[in-house]
Amino acid sequence: MTENRRIALNIVATYGRSLFALVCGLFTGRWVLMALGEVDYGLYGLVGGLTVFIGFLNGLMAGAVGRFYAFSVGQARVAGTRGEGLEVCRRWFNTALLIHTVLPLALMAVGYPLGEWAVRRWLTIPPERVTACLWVFRFFCVTCLVGMMNVPFMAMYVAKQLIAELTIYSFATTTLNVCFLYFMVTHPGDWLARYAAWTMTLAIAPQIVIIARAVRIFPELRPRRAYLWDWPRVKALVNYAGWQFFGSLGAMLRGQGIAILINKYFGAAANASMTVANSLSHQCDTLAGSMIGAFSPAIVNACGARDLGRMRAMAYRTCKLGTLLTMLFALPLALEVQGILRLWLKNPPEHAAGLCLCVLAMILIDKTAVGHMLAVNANGRIARYQAVLGTSLILTLPLAWLFLALGADIYAVGAAMCLTMAFCAWGRVWFARHLVGMSARHWLAHIFLPLLLLGVFALAAGLLPRLWLPEPTLPRIILSTLCVEAALVPLAWALLLDRGERDFLLTRLRGLRAKLRGPAR
Repeated sequence: MTENRRIALNIVATYGRSLFALVCGLFTGRWVLMALGEVDYGLYGLVGGLTVFIGFLNGLMAGAVGRFYAFSVGQARVAGTRGEGLEVCRRWFNTALLIHTVLPLALMAVGYPLGEWAVRRWLTIPPERVTACLWVFRFFCVTCLVGMMNVPFMAMYVAKQLIAELTIYSFATTTLNVCFLYFMVTHPGDWLARYAAWTMTLAIAPQIVIIARAVRIFPELRPRRAYLWDWPRVKALVNYAGWQFFGSLGAMLRGQGIAILINKYFGAAANASMTVANSLSHQCDTLAGSMIGAFSPAIVNACGARDLGRMRAMAYRTCKLGTLLTMLFALPLALEVQGILRLWLKNPPEHAAGLCLCVLAMILIDKTAVGHMLAVNANGRIARYQAVLGTSLILTLPLAWLFLALGADIYAVGAAMCLTMAFCAWGRVWFARHLVGMSARHWLAHIFLPLLLLGVFALAAGLLPRLWLPEPTLPRIILSTLCVEAALVPLAWALLLDRGERDFLLTRLRGLRAKLRGPAR
């Protein structure tokens, strides 16, 4: 299978997985609340929050391992022999295996007794629910432990761009979860600990299958005692993950700090507005994130193979398509956010619509330079990059505090988020120019300005239904969406995509049409 075809398959697979999970999530979220009840639902989230740092750390380590795997896969393409390339990958696997055995056990040795103490002594939990909450915490711990140990195996699927196979497991677990939650909601009872046990089982079972499959199909995944203690590789992987941690910590502190600022200046009701805005905008970001995840290993592969021209081309394409896919959902939502929130929540929080617009703008700014971020991460020299960009994300807090101290309203928080994200986007472009040779002028002329024009024209088209439908009703929401898409798609074809990208899409469409018609008679 060619790389372009594999990327297209991965995009379709992850897109379908995200859509399926999104549709199922609309029902299951309500079912969990109904089955557990308000108190147990809150306790489940509270106790689960005790392991959130492990999940955060696990994601960072998985990204770091995946980067070194994918880079070595690219190196294997230009190595003198296939065996030499396999040995490089095998060394990285053994390094990752050591880290992901020692680290989770160390975290559990420290975190488990602290978590038990917190559930028994520190958290405000009704006495009759303490035992159930302890089991919830234990099930979460087992899930995290197995998840971290699975990273060296799971990351090879991503590095080899076999994301479509992982999608099969995701479809299966999502379907099983829907069935179980329907059973829960139709059979009332004390579900708190049993629901946590089910969640653990549903998380662990596919990971066991993934490990068994990975050992069978990837010859790189073979433990070697001599390779376990490769300290230069351990240092390289931990150093890379450490700088990624700094950048991600900036984003996490920004999110938590913004919540505290809003609570301090405007009260808990305003926090509800921000939660709704984040939840709604997250759905717009999910599908674009699926596409970016499909491109990421291919970009790292190209960097490892020293094919920098192909790497840059894919990074530019990621910027275009990532922003375009976000626009397909974000622009209609921005135009009709009031009506959509009323249909969804009936009585949405007061500031939810305005904050949703701010978060959507921040996401769109982020996507315009997301390919540059992938290219810099693939290059591996990320210390200064993460230091500058992580610090700029943290600076969102003092900037927002300054605006609020000067008497600005709650939307000044959104303005601060957009300003710092714009600085981050330009920082990515600057670092990519110096580290991997990506032209800032090309980005401005062929990506940013065309996307800006697309957004303006599509928004103008989406305003047309307001001429005869002044109220934000469901028919107007549908018409506005259709108008935006009808303007966005042909304009993107004419203004945004280059000739090679158009030829690629036409070839894929012709192939799909031929398959639908069947063999010629």
